[in-house]
Amino acid sequence: MSHKLLEIKDLNVTLSNGKTLLDNLSFSIDHYQCMGIVGESGSGKSLTCKAIMGLLEPYFRVKGEVLFFPKQKNRHFSSSADLLKQRKEVLRNIRGNTISVILQHPMNAFDPLYCIGKQVVETLLAHRKLSKSEAIDKTLCMIETIGLDNPKIIYNKYPHQLSGGMLQRIMIGIALMLEPELIIADEPTTALDSISQYHILKMFEQIKQQSKTAMIFISHDLGVIHHIADQIIVMKDGTIVERGTRDEIFYHAKNQYTQYLINARKQLVTKFNAAVKPKPLNVSLESI
Repeated sequence: MSHKLLEIKDLNVTLSNGKTLLDNLSFSIDHYQCMGIVGESGSGKSLTCKAIMGLLEPYFRVKGEVLFFPKQKNRHFSSSADLLKQRKEVLRNIRGNTISVILQHPMNAFDPLYCIGKQVVETLLAHRKLSKSEAIDKTLCMIETIGLDNPKIIYNKYPHQLSGGMLQRIMIGIALMLEPELIIADEPTTALDSISQYHILKMFEQIKQQSKTAMIFISHDLGVIHHIADQIIVMKDGTIVERGTRDEIFYHAKNQYTQYLINARKQLVTKFNAAVKPKPLNVSLESI
């Protein structure tokens, strides 16, 4: 019996002028697994997930299969479906109920004209059978659960009044409230300061340990990927150059490009450690 949640077969993305951006990508994700996708900017990481979710503009041509096998039966299909062949309203339903997307720039995910609480409540009412008072209570509870103080004050804040790290936590909180079977996180720590990055990464580690949600975690940061991923895909120029478990990729990489990424990361860490290491004071006892 298959344990696959998502299976991508021969995914191709081209522009209307014929230029190939993604070339025959094939991979699968199991239930409860975290798949890391790593590569430099322009490698096709984010484009892959936008293609999977049907979020690309009309001038992109997408071919292949994206087979989704949710455990809970969807009212639009009973056991499996090719997401590339679904109507827009079906994809919207899937994105809200069984697949959640967490974007790199959280400010862009919220409407600047409405307070945060109102937007979270409307999201809950759209996807769950709740009364408005129940949705408000759940929103306040979520804000407290993700570690933000004064939930009622946060509820009434507008997006521009909150930091990027706070908005990213709220996005993750919304995703968890909707209880998706798959979370796609597209560079969720890149636009944040180091302290916010630490808290967001801890939240994802808790999701991995405590929930029954699978994840696709996209990042150019190998340190983040090493922390969170079970399986890893390495991308370059729209193709998969290597795949394997975390240990296989980090300690037994076979591809030259993968080795280059890992060695570059090691050199950066070595230089950083040398820079912050306290230097011994050159002071003799006689001079004191």
